[in-house]
Amino acid sequence: MEAVTLLLGAALFIIAVLFLLPADKRKAKIARLVNKLHGPTQYPIFGTALPFLFIKRNETFKYITENHNTFRPIFRSWNGSVPNIHLLRPEDVEVILKSSDHLEKGHFYRLLHPWLGTGLLTSTGQKWHTHRKMITPTFHFSILDSFVEVFSDKSEILVSKLQKEVGSQGFNIYPYITKCALDIICETAMGTSTHAQDERGSDYVKAVYDLSEIIVNRIFRPWLHYDFIFRLSALGKRSDQCLGVLHGFTNKVIQERKALLSNVSSKPSFPQTEEDISISGRKRRKAFLDLLLEASNDGIRLTDEELREEVDTFMFEGHDTTSAGMCWALFLLGLHPDVQDKAYQEQESIFQGSDRTVTMKDLSEMKYLERVIKESLRLYPSV
Repeated sequence: MEAVTLLLGAALFIIAVLFLLPADKRKAKIARLVNKLHGPTQYPIFGTALPFLFIKRNETFKYITENHNTFRPIFRSWNGSVPNIHLLRPEDVEVILKSSDHLEKGHFYRLLHPWLGTGLLTSTGQKWHTHRKMITPTFHFSILDSFVEVFSDKSEILVSKLQKEVGSQGFNIYPYITKCALDIICETAMGTSTHAQDERGSDYVKAVYDLSEIIVNRIFRPWLHYDFIFRLSALGKRSDQCLGVLHGFTNKVIQERKALLSNVSSKPSFPQTEEDISISGRKRRKAFLDLLLEASNDGIRLTDEELREEVDTFMFEGHDTTSAGMCWALFLLGLHPDVQDKAYQEQESIFQGSDRTVTMKDLSEMKYLERVIKESLRLYPSV
């Protein structure tokens, strides 16, 4: 069945190439320049992406690393008809990063547009600059302080889930970490909970996982780069279902928070109103969405679609990057028991056997752990 699907996809891709790609001298010139660089073997239609259709998913990173080691310090690859130039020396990367001429996002960022629209991750130019200026103040440390309690609560759930793995020969920690990250980011971004870490894990969580997987699969299948072919495929149909869930959830939360903000604003100001108290009796925290709504009311007004784009972007980037960063840090700690022991001793000196809730003061004292995390991010950047 997989072989039939592959052949059908290839046939449709050839048709797309014949009918959708007219002769373009500029593209031909770029292709000639790109191919002056060495790189992996290039195949018709698939470019250098053909091996990705046959290697196992968990071998992808190894395959990419081998290419880097074989063709460094600079080489080309082709994902279908899309050329990529790989720079592996900091000196070369610096030339690109210092340039203010080429600020457009890469070709495959457009595959995120149905989900994230043109939020901060995918936008450019004036829209990016305006929204960045509006959003930057929401990352002030004084605002993050109020969410330490959320980080701690969700982390305690994570630790309880990991208890069942104690004594095992080995396990995949990523699902545990990413669900914890989703719990945290959903509460801090939208002010609501997805219960990703327990059996109540919502349709929203499954849609995030499925759509992320669909986007990765689409990148490595050149015939699915074309929207009309993608929409006809099973992945395209599942993508539409996921988008319905994700956008529906975010739109619902936006309307609820707008109504709450309007309700609170219309009442006399007291030191603490009933709306400021959560069910548990704690002071209600302002989520990222609340801060966006307030900034929108005070300055450049964002449409509901723009609000959704930024919240969805925050949700995607916030859980995906932190999950990757935490998993690599834990992996490296496992490889270096001496470093792990020093990090553990630092925690012992701070908490001295207590299981109390973590505070910002505690975090500021974790100097060694901070260096461990930064070194992990240096070795394995999240993006």
